[in-house]
Amino acid sequence: MNFVFVIALTFCVAVASTAFNLEKKNGWWRNMLYVCALAAGQGLMYWLGSLLGGTFMNRFEGFAKVIVFILCFMIAFRMILDTLKIKSGKNLFLIDKPKQLIILAIALGINAMFAGLIAGDAFMPLFGKITPLYIIGFSLIWGFIGIGTKFSQTKLLVNSLLNFVAALAILATGFVVIF
Repeated sequence: MNFVFVIALTFCVAVASTAFNLEKKNGWWRNMLYVCALAAGQGLMYWLGSLLGGTFMNRFEGFAKVIVFILCFMIAFRMILDTLKIKSGKNLFLIDKPKQLIILAIALGINAMFAGLIAGDAFMPLFGKITPLYIIGFSLIWGFIGIGTKFSQTKLLVNSLLNFVAALAILATGFVVIF
C-alpha cells in the first residue's frame, strides 16, 4: 500500500511535465533538468512536511487514524480539482524563468508536504527516513514518462484519467488506515 500511495502522490510530476515538450526551444537536456527540479521539490516538500509534522503532530496521536484520513482526503480533493484542469488543458505550465520553475515545484509539492505531516510512526510512516528518496525516484520516473511521450489531446485525457485514479488510490489509503 505504501508503494501505491507514493506512486499516486508523485503522479503530478508527469502531468506538469506534459507541457515541457510544447516549446521547441526546450531541448531534451533542459526538459530533463526541469523534471529533476520538480522531483527534488517533491522530496524536499515531503521532508519539510515531516519536519513540521514532527514538531506538533505528536499531540494528535490519539486521533492518528482520523488525521491520516483527513489529510488523505485533502490530497485526493486537490488532485480531483486538478483533474478538471488537466482535461481542459489549463494546467499546462510553460517555464520561461527559473523563478517559475521554483514556484511550480513548490505548488506541486504541497500534496507531498501534506503527506509529510503524517510521516510519524503513529500515523503513516511509509518507508521511514528514506521516503523522500522514494518520492524523488518515482517523481523522476513519472517526469521522464511525461517528457518522453508526445503531447496530444489523448495524452491530456490519459493524464486526467490517471490523476483521478491516483486521487482514488490516495483516498483508498485513507480508508484503509481508518478501518
